[in-house]
Amino acid sequence: MFARSAVVCLALLLAAGQATAALAPNFQRARELNAVINAVAVAVPKHPIDKVISQGRDRYAVVARTCTVIARIVGLPAKPGVVGLREFEVELDKPDCD
Repeated sequence: MFARSAVVCLALLLAAGQATAALAPNFQRARELNAVINAVAVAVPKHPIDKVISQGRDRYAVVARTCTVIARIVGLPAKPGVVGLREFEVELDKPDCD
């Protein structure tokens, strides 16, 4: 019985193919927030950032004094055969400044 279970588990592991290793969610979020803050700081250099508001998966509203900038995290395709961190870039909407 044990041998049969071991064979089934091994078969499932082999059938699963290559797994993707991801960064723990809190560290991945920290990488994304740092990238968003840096991108907005470059986009509106005269306005210090006051807050970052999560608006759902991969979308943030960033308030910098009188400006609001919507930032989106855009995932980049993984290189074949490479496992590791989720690669992404930040896309910004045009700043909405009063």
